[in-house]
Amino acid sequence: MPDFVVGNFTSTEEILGPSSQPGATISVAEGEKVIDMDPVIKKLDPDSTQFTTMSTRASARITTREKANWLEEQYVNNVFTTTAGYTAGAATVTVSAADAASILPNDIIRNMRTGEALLIGSVNTGTGALTIAQTSVGSVANAAGNSGDKLLFIGSAFPQGASLPNMKYSQRVLGYNFTQIFRTVWNFSLTATSIELYGGNEPAKEGARKAVEHKRELEENGFFGARDFYATAQDPQGAAGGLIEFIVTNKQNVNGELTSDFLDQFLATVLAKGTSDKVMFTGTIGAYYISRFNRSGQGAFWRPGRDNVHGVQVDGFISGVFGYEIPVVVKKEWANTPSGAAGYNGNLFVVDMNNIEKRPLRDRATKMLTNRQNPGDDRYAAEYLTEQTWEIAVEKSHGLLYGIA
Repeated sequence: MPDFVVGNFTSTEEILGPSSQPGATISVAEGEKVIDMDPVIKKLDPDSTQFTTMSTRASARITTREKANWLEEQYVNNVFTTTAGYTAGAATVTVSAADAASILPNDIIRNMRTGEALLIGSVNTGTGALTIAQTSVGSVANAAGNSGDKLLFIGSAFPQGASLPNMKYSQRVLGYNFTQIFRTVWNFSLTATSIELYGGNEPAKEGARKAVEHKRELEENGFFGARDFYATAQDPQGAAGGLIEFIVTNKQNVNGELTSDFLDQFLATVLAKGTSDKVMFTGTIGAYYISRFNRSGQGAFWRPGRDNVHGVQVDGFISGVFGYEIPVVVKKEWANTPSGAAGYNGNLFVVDMNNIEKRPLRDRATKMLTNRQNPGDDRYAAEYLTEQTWEIAVEKSHGLLYGIA
């Protein structure tokens, strides 16, 4: 029987009486009151997988096996480094054996520090010893050389009636990466899928969240993946390498504050190779220093903007030192990691998008696979599955600053 209460006013605490079950109580929230619940569930971290989106829009080709290969080439080397000092007028100059392979008799090389030009008589490709046929070619007198001097090839000078010389040939380099299988699963009892929930029911609600998590997994692999392959004593298992695994040449430790001069010198090196289609991806600490350039009176160096580049809204543009601007994408999720040398929030990548390709295995591009539960299970299971790798070619066209703090 309901309780009857006589009074002039009913407070919110008096809407419900005691439970009819012996010894049980019922809260107001679970009873007659309708809960005021916002149907939109707030997200701590928004979807921020810009690199994956850009690489998909820029170029994506299938691979037909678990190892993707590509060939890289460059022109014959024309800058050489001495490995030992030499006296003025010396008959022999020594470079590395690798450099010597790009030098032939009758080549003229100029020491860029002293200005002296030298005519090559013969080359020992085993030791790197260059026999000099003529010193002081041109107007600059004989000068002593130091170890580490840079020598520039300024052309060949053959005698009249000379025989056909040997060919200079730059071998192509094989690049490779392995496919990696990414799987992101969600699994609910059928009872759970039948319950009415705020913000939508399961499994659809969790499926939407898992789509973002799966894409984020691909994103982190693109930057920080480790390349390897295991085929013994187990089923074959591949791991796709990311940018951090490939970039070797243009990789510098900032070891603290990022200054505009440091960044400019770094960009001058990176932008000299590859194409002009470069994009900068930086952690929040790198973005902090770049934004300070603008407040320090260097407004032309940094231009905030919300333009679309390769289908992604970027955060601004920075001077490219060669007369064009570089789009900047701030990777806010890297703020979850430490800055400096201890974490990846102190990283700043400059990526040549023309030398990056996403390479899904044939018929293994990202798919949502449903009804993955075992037969007879009173549950629903699904997953996102991707098998892919990255083609990160011409590593000298990309760059990485780390240790920004």
